[in-house]
Amino acid sequence: MAGHNLVPLTHHEVLALAEPFVRRGRQVDLAASARADRRIAFRERMQPGLGPNELPIRETLELESFAGGSCRLTRALDRDGLRATLQAAGREPAGLLEVIESVPVGTQFRHGPDWALALSYDVEATGQRRLTRGVAVMAGMKLLLKVAAVRGVAADVGLTCVEGAIPVLPEDLLAVLGWDWAPLERVRDGWTARLRLRGALPRRSARAEVELERAAIHLARTLCEAPAAFHQRLLRARWGVTLRRAIPLLTIFVLAGAVAMLARLVTEPEPATLMLLFHVPTALIALSFCLQEAARFEIPPRPRRSDAADWRGPIVGSEDRP
Repeated sequence: MAGHNLVPLTHHEVLALAEPFVRRGRQVDLAASARADRRIAFRERMQPGLGPNELPIRETLELESFAGGSCRLTRALDRDGLRATLQAAGREPAGLLEVIESVPVGTQFRHGPDWALALSYDVEATGQRRLTRGVAVMAGMKLLLKVAAVRGVAADVGLTCVEGAIPVLPEDLLAVLGWDWAPLERVRDGWTARLRLRGALPRRSARAEVELERAAIHLARTLCEAPAAFHQRLLRARWGVTLRRAIPLLTIFVLAGAVAMLARLVTEPEPATLMLLFHVPTALIALSFCLQEAARFEIPPRPRRSDAADWRGPIVGSEDRP
């Protein structure tokens, strides 16, 4: 209900806030603005595309004024169905505009032969950017990555179908990319996963960009080929995911075996073996904490080859094939 307590912008406040934008050739869009919400919108501009034959990029600006004199400027870029935003916060609208305009619009979009992605950032007065959201589209699917501004918190991953029949996807579709990727989990409107990001915020942001592009390239290739090709090409990585998922359960078995052997070693001391038994469970527990996903005690499914012609057809697993 906080919105009802806002003091609407006066005509003079609108003029003062918009003045540095008008000086830079920006025009206020009165129809899209909301003085009651202390929000000023500016008319859209068309920016050139990423290449000579690329579609143009539609750019819009929106300035929000908060209590205490702070402001937030948001640039929204729309290109071929993808949207990328850039946000800056501070007390001087003119300074915010300079920071926003210092980031070329083309740096927020990337594309390849069969994929495209849009990157959204928060930007500081120094020009340093932090990725907040990334969207990639490929083969009728959309991959969404949300990055929290908290160290040690994994990024949320969402995968949805935007066109065509809903495919049947293996749980290890993204997990084959490495330890930082968790297996897919089916939800009502698609699939979810997690991406582990290590280090301080600048490193987390850069890593998230790299991993999102890797995932886009991987999905574009994989979803355009037969499921059997994915299985054959990434068989070793698929078995690696299976073993990784089995670590929590293996830890319990190793602990139980170690306890049973300790009882024997009490009467028949073997120092080297005794020390090894003490440290193996500890190493497995530490390895479990290195997993992206929360520890789940399960018997993971083994990789299966599918005989389906494509991902959107019926997926048939062949038990007798590697």
